[in-house]
Amino acid sequence: MTGPRHGTPFDARRRRAQNICVALVSLAAFLAGATLLIGVLPRTAADERAFLSASPCRDSSRDDCLRTTWFSVDSIRIRHGKSSEGELKLSESGRGSRTVTFSGVSEFLERTRTGDRVEGTVWRGAVVLVSDAEGGQRTDAHPVGSSLFAAGFGIVLVLAGGFGAAAVRRWIRHSHDVPSRKRSPSAVVTGTVVLWGLYTFALTAALYERDADLRTFFALWTPTAVAAVAAVLWQQLRSRRVSDGSLRHRSG
Repeated sequence: MTGPRHGTPFDARRRRAQNICVALVSLAAFLAGATLLIGVLPRTAADERAFLSASPCRDSSRDDCLRTTWFSVDSIRIRHGKSSEGELKLSESGRGSRTVTFSGVSEFLERTRTGDRVEGTVWRGAVVLVSDAEGGQRTDAHPVGSSLFAAGFGIVLVLAGGFGAAAVRRWIRHSHDVPSRKRSPSAVVTGTVVLWGLYTFALTAALYERDADLRTFFALWTPTAVAAVAAVLWQQLRSRRVSDGSLRHRSG
């Protein structure tokens, strides 16, 4: 007994289900990216500018200045692995205790022991930097780099969502074409979008490690974006000319 043939109702339902799944995933990626770019990026960029322009506290009633104080280390928790992270429970005289987290484990965390005295920098009520005489490490509350993360990964998600939606649209429009290559985006467009996304991801990661700002990111990202858009538009125009020429040839 043979299985369902191409073009049977079962095959059509399977293709329809695949299109729906890809469309839903693409929509989720696009919305997540748009949220990062429209909702998160402006706020994190504003916080980053405010932090970089903040001055040391002179009035204890202010919350938007940089306050340095001493903490006692009550406990330490470090986890090594693919995503190493650390956690310190710090107590401040007369202000109680708090827990700060770190993405990554530096030499500072490795040498810190329970009972040590460390210096913390507090901004807007959050400890953003913890250090000792030999060096320190930023906490997860440190605002520098958040805008770069939001911009880079927001762009990657929007690219992935937009490409997936375009692919689904193309599959639906050409669902009756027999050659499978006619139902898929061209290799030029696919390769361009994939390389564009990979470049954006790599650039974000590299600049994040170097504490670069958004201006540096967009200065390096924009030329690649222009080249990628030009390549996609050129391929679309070329495909349209080939299609129009084929139609004229058939009609003639």
